[in-house]
Amino acid sequence: MGIRPARASRDIRGQPWSRTSKRKPRKSFVKGAPHPKVRQYLMGVDKPYDLEVEMVEEYPVRIRDNALEAARQAANKYLEKTLPGNYLMQVVPYPHLVLREHSALGVAGADRISKGMKRAFGKPKGRLAQVEGGKPVVRMRIYAKDLNTLKEAMRRAAIKMPGKTSLKIRDISKDTVNLARREVVFAKREIAEEKPAEEAAPAAAAGAAPAEEAKEEKKESGGKKK
Repeated sequence: MGIRPARASRDIRGQPWSRTSKRKPRKSFVKGAPHPKVRQYLMGVDKPYDLEVEMVEEYPVRIRDNALEAARQAANKYLEKTLPGNYLMQVVPYPHLVLREHSALGVAGADRISKGMKRAFGKPKGRLAQVEGGKPVVRMRIYAKDLNTLKEAMRRAAIKMPGKTSLKIRDISKDTVNLARREVVFAKREIAEEKPAEEAAPAAAAGAAPAEEAKEEKKESGGKKK
């Protein structure tokens, strides 16, 4: 069964279901909770900037982890091409809540398999972040000259998420904490995870070469004996 639309989980209702344990998973109240899909929460370069822009939710809403990840990728890819090394992006909420779904087949003839709403408490299917009204979802820092580029990145991120959002712009050019920042580069985790696989390919090829040479030597020696 595919991912259900956002309207099935965006409204805040019921008690949050989030009691999990990383140290002792077997003692978790919520067992079998999937890991959040958000790969990275800080991107870009941390250094003194001119403006801080926040994408704020106007109403309370619950956002799925796959929506947060889609928004992060859309905005980050655009900024990597247009403002390389001149932005800092942060995904603010963490998807603590566990999403439950009562799985039932909805195709033709499914009435023979589905049990309707019997034992419909559901099973863990994903993660959610609960964001109150007026709280930020994405926070970015840039130079003043790049404001229009950032607005386009925020627009691309807002398309991927439920709820109604707005932008809050704050001048941090004279903020003492901002001016005292040292430059820190946040590397992409996707690239770091792909490197071992890339390194393994040449090693496998190098290991296969001696084996092929040994086979050729055996064939030659066998021909001489005859």
